[in-house]
Amino acid sequence: MLMYKIWIDEPMIDSCLPVFTDVAELVGPGAPVALLADCDATLVPGSRIWDGAFMDRAPKMRVLSRIGIGYDNINVAEASARNIVVCYAPDAPTVSTAEHALALLMAVSKHLRGLDANTRSGRARAYAAAHKGMELADRTIGLVGLGRIGSRVARACAAMDMRVLTYDPFVTVERAAAVSAEKIDSLDALLAQSDVVSLHLPSTPETRHLMNAERLAQMKPGSILVNAARGALIDEAALVDALKSGHLMGAGLDVFHKEPPDIEHPLLQLDNVVLTPHVASHTDAGHHRLYETAAVQALQVLRGERAASMLNAEIWERRRK
Repeated sequence: MLMYKIWIDEPMIDSCLPVFTDVAELVGPGAPVALLADCDATLVPGSRIWDGAFMDRAPKMRVLSRIGIGYDNINVAEASARNIVVCYAPDAPTVSTAEHALALLMAVSKHLRGLDANTRSGRARAYAAAHKGMELADRTIGLVGLGRIGSRVARACAAMDMRVLTYDPFVTVERAAAVSAEKIDSLDALLAQSDVVSLHLPSTPETRHLMNAERLAQMKPGSILVNAARGALIDEAALVDALKSGHLMGAGLDVFHKEPPDIEHPLLQLDNVVLTPHVASHTDAGHHRLYETAAVQALQVLRGERAASMLNAEIWERRRK
């Protein structure tokens, strides 16, 4: 007999279906929202906003388990007020996202977008004559944020003989040194010294438009900006201006304010930008870890077990008393 009902807005990947065998019934995707009222848990993608009003449509809900590391689409305070545990998957996308950030860096620094297009069009020789990519060895990369993903990027860049700087108020000098990074005391100082700036921060009111016109102007002329974290970190209009003016050599972006961006968006018209549609974690291995982590943690909470990554663990502790 199935014990739980779990709401899903996106299809469950086949490799994770055995997690639910003889344990839970999956409701959705595409099920009438009215059926949410009878569900015990939800696996939350990034496309659904879980605010207090939507939570009120699920009076039996005991756990919201995010299929991802970002949880800005879940109002954690409202969930806590309703005695709902919120879990997320901070480790699941680490490897794939770090590799994707490095891929964006490589693509921009070597002008791969233009090289590919001109090779395909028969203009390869003319383009090659003018081609001047950036050699990354002995260059400086500044990592804004040194969590799981930033740390992996740091180690990879150090292995390429890059100097690695980081600005992260929550990281000690020793922790930075452990991943071959040098901690910088201010963002201004990091921007002024870095040939590449890579963002590894969550989206919060404090980080919104962290990279605005003033901060972009502080970056070194001819430098590169990479963002595989959250679109809200960058003022996109200011970035367009910095790229058009030539102040920045280029940018590699996996995330945007609106996803996907409008086809008329000015960023899509620029040749010195490499764009991908928020797919940094979308490898077979990364995708499996995201869904498996969300599923396992939802079932753990429903069974009264402590999940590894709870954003409001006090709710679980309160239930245990």
